[in-house]
Amino acid sequence: MNHRATVGPAAPGLDRSCSLREQKKQQTRRAIHDAACRLVMERGLPHVTVADICAEATVSERTFFNYYPSKAAAALGLPDTVLAAHDEERFLAAHGPLVDDVCVLVADTAELHDHDLPRLRELIRLEPDLLTAVKQWTVSLRKRIVELAEQRTSPERARLAVALVFAALLLHADGGYTSHPPTARELRETVARLVAVGAESRDSFAADLAPALVPGAAR
Repeated sequence: MNHRATVGPAAPGLDRSCSLREQKKQQTRRAIHDAACRLVMERGLPHVTVADICAEATVSERTFFNYYPSKAAAALGLPDTVLAAHDEERFLAAHGPLVDDVCVLVADTAELHDHDLPRLRELIRLEPDLLTAVKQWTVSLRKRIVELAEQRTSPERARLAVALVFAALLLHADGGYTSHPPTARELRETVARLVAVGAESRDSFAADLAPALVPGAAR
């Protein structure tokens, strides 16, 4: 997984290798997210408007909607576009095993909120209804990754590969992410354990079924 360098002390999550224009966009996105999260935690989601967030972040409403589709998404830091274009291009150009490359893509996406996890957990604790927005965004992310994977393999293999990685991601989420989102390596290790459990179940099923299929096997 790539660990992105920060640009200045007040710009966590910014990529030093990107253009100045892209850095400015990331800073604006971060400012809107910070303002939305802070206001929602202070007042509650129903009592915060997009106009309030824009005033706090000193941006126009038009600018707000260029970055986030709703105040809930802004508070959670979930952009309208689930994957950056350069991440999609890198995935499509990769030549590693499909599951491994999906692990990298998912881990890099989760890493974007690495510095924000404690605050986001507290936000969702205060506003449980925000889980709906998280689930909707995750569904969109999964759908997009399947679409990308289908450009590298058959639709069935694409769906299976992505399903494995998201099952691994869910296991990490159930564990509270400990102190950080899962890395690509951790996702691969969890996928391997899932596959191993599946293989054990398959072998056990085959052993139980053999007496019924092979005459005399039960004697």
